[in-house]
Amino acid sequence: MKRWAGFAVLLVLAGCTTTVAGTAQPEPASPPSNFALVDPARTASVLTAVKTAVEAVFSYDSANLPAWEKATNEHLTPSAREELTRLLTQVRNSPEPITLVSRVIVSAAVEETPGKARILTVVDQSSTRAGNTSKGIAGVLFSTVRDGDRWRIGEIKVDPTRVDLPPEKPGAGDRAIAAVRDSAREGGLRAAEALLNVNPADPEGTYARYESVTTGELLTQFQRDKAARVDKIRTSGTKSSMDPKSIAAVMELVDGKASVLLYATTNVTDAQGKAQPKNLPIVLRLQRLPEGWKAAGIEMVAALP
Repeated sequence: MKRWAGFAVLLVLAGCTTTVAGTAQPEPASPPSNFALVDPARTASVLTAVKTAVEAVFSYDSANLPAWEKATNEHLTPSAREELTRLLTQVRNSPEPITLVSRVIVSAAVEETPGKARILTVVDQSSTRAGNTSKGIAGVLFSTVRDGDRWRIGEIKVDPTRVDLPPEKPGAGDRAIAAVRDSAREGGLRAAEALLNVNPADPEGTYARYESVTTGELLTQFQRDKAARVDKIRTSGTKSSMDPKSIAAVMELVDGKASVLLYATTNVTDAQGKAQPKNLPIVLRLQRLPEGWKAAGIEMVAALP
């Protein structure tokens, strides 16, 4: 999984105007309601603060409890401390010495304002107890609040679902950047819905949806393996669909391309009729075409080595 070191923002240039003495001045454009990726430096600072906080408070060493308590007091609000204590109940009540190490794999800002932010994060976790180590990953939505010159986590949602945000008003400058960001997010959700939909009763229709939302090398791969893919869909007997409440956030925008972090909840029914939900952290590489955003690449977020 590629780690992102920074942000490259798609610049949208507003048209120039000439001021004539005695004419009414146009009202300055109001800022967007969501600054995520609009101000890349500020977004990067929030992501860094959340990464630091998450890796501190979700790491636990039963032999050094004061260090964990200090981290929670520093990085969490009182309500978030209560929520984390509940989430780590099993770890904290372990009768044997235990260590838990958490590392952020990837994250993206769902929403950002001067005083708060919501960050979608995929976390790698490794726990060791009695000489045995287990690993896993989790999707978490962290709501943060500005506290003086720092950010604190105020709410923790594991296996999060979609956050409904008001649409940005039309405009130039920052508003235009925000509109492109939101269109990329929605484009990523549409592409994922098609790519994660499998219907063995309609293998040709399933494959056609794949082609309709892809471009570039990903489309070429689908077309090259079409016969095998259609046959696999037909014979697997497994049906799946993406829950419309799945959550997504844009990681970056640059030159008509976007990377979207998606935490998809899928409803999977196997050939025996057994149904179960599955959570899939995915990064979609999108390209903006005249007909809209299409997927040029797809990557599953994997645990760190």
